Amino acid sequence: MYKSLILVAFVLISCKTTQHISSTEVAYLSTEAHTVSDGEIEAMISPYRSQLSKKMNVVLGELDQDLVKGKPNSNLGSWFTDILHAEAEAIFDTEIDLAVQNYGGLRIPSVPAGPLTVNKIYELMPFDNTLVLLDISGVTLKLFLDGIAASGGWPVSHTLSMTIIDEQATDIMIRDQALDPNKTYKIAIPDYVARGGDKNDFLKGVPLTDSGLFIREVVIDHLNTLQENGLPITVNNSKRIKVKR
Repeated sequence: MYKSLILVAFVLISCKTTQHISSTEVAYLSTEAHTVSDGEIEAMISPYRSQLSKKMNVVLGELDQDLVKGKPNSNLGSWFTDILHAEAEAIFDTEIDLAVQNYGGLRIPSVPAGPLTVNKIYELMPFDNTLVLLDISGVTLKLFLDGIAASGGWPVSHTLSMTIIDEQATDIMIRDQALDPNKTYKIAIPDYVARGGDKNDFLKGVPLTDSGLFIREVVIDHLNTLQENGLPITVNNSKRIKVKR
């Protein structure tokens, strides 16, 4: 008699920086003598769905406004990169000059006002990108910002201001000081970008320090800390990138 192996493995997603298979059930059923019904499958899945739902529906705080993605600036992008900036300084234990998130890495167009859940952060940042730190020269940073300008703008932290003219980055200010081509800057970005993604091949080979932390988990940890300390979610809506036609 032929047997078929039904393996049910569920990944329970936690608010930590790693994911793992926490439980596996194996059942041997005869394909000749038994047909698995929808009800039996549902009975196996139901306990895990309940556990997963509880984790993903945890409320991390309250948003007092809709967060909307856009170019060259947006409150969603500014909020997100300001979190990355603050957390990068804590994670790497150093002052960060700039945090950047590639525009395409934010996968939903908006986050509505109201309760902000773990599930919504996973929707916003579903990829397993980690937060990394790069030490780059002012010349390389200018090249990087020119690429951002050519694309119409990416989310950047509050420490940067610049103007896009003819798809070039001009009037660049980092921490209220003009970009210095001879200076070395510390920037926090997704590992995907640091390794050449989104037309940034020139960053390949630049030494980096990888936090090993998924960016979505960095954001979740930040929101958890705010909540634990009774602090609200705030958004800095400063205009960071200007466009001159």
